[in-house]
Amino acid sequence: MTCDLRALTRRLTAEKWHCGGADTLRDALVVAAIKDVNTTDRTRKIVDWLAFMKVLRYFPLERSTAIAQEILRFADEPRDKSLHRDKDKIVSEFNRLLERISKVAPITRTGLPRQLTSLTSKALWCCYPEDVPIFDRNAVGALRVISRLRQMAPERNQSEYAGFVDVWLQVYKEVEPVMSEVDLSDCPYKIRVLDRLLWYLGQPGFYDSSSAG
Repeated sequence: MTCDLRALTRRLTAEKWHCGGADTLRDALVVAAIKDVNTTDRTRKIVDWLAFMKVLRYFPLERSTAIAQEILRFADEPRDKSLHRDKDKIVSEFNRLLERISKVAPITRTGLPRQLTSLTSKALWCCYPEDVPIFDRNAVGALRVISRLRQMAPERNQSEYAGFVDVWLQVYKEVEPVMSEVDLSDCPYKIRVLDRLLWYLGQPGFYDSSSAG
């Protein structure tokens, strides 16, 4: 059993599944808020984007604000401008940011720490929009199927996020030449093409021809 990832990418991008519409504008606003210390309402813009990405559900506003402020402190510290899509560098920065977010994130109703992998990956993407894969349920589901079809195995004994990045980068390396042929006017960060395609592929439910792009 095989899966031609390049052919699949060509078909999905031809159907415009990589286009974000209003999401692309939201992405641009949050990246600008991270990059420009003179941007007004930086904290609010980060909270708004994270809420739109559904990773602040049921968080009290003061906790959401504290998380956004930690992200800004992380972003404003001296750091490399690029992680060069290097797995070890991405995971290292992810772990640093996760530690900071964990200190201010609310605990669950049962008193346990929250799962912050998705939130942290999205926050890190804001800081490195050319380098960091976004972890979410749909993307994980799609990558699991692809990894089996293409026998793309992550290294053993890694964290959940490290294993995800490992396979994600393998897929990206294969399909990146196709992305270079795609109109990216509505997806200016090439890495988001694969994010959006995986999000589409990992959606629950069967194919619906009426929703085809």
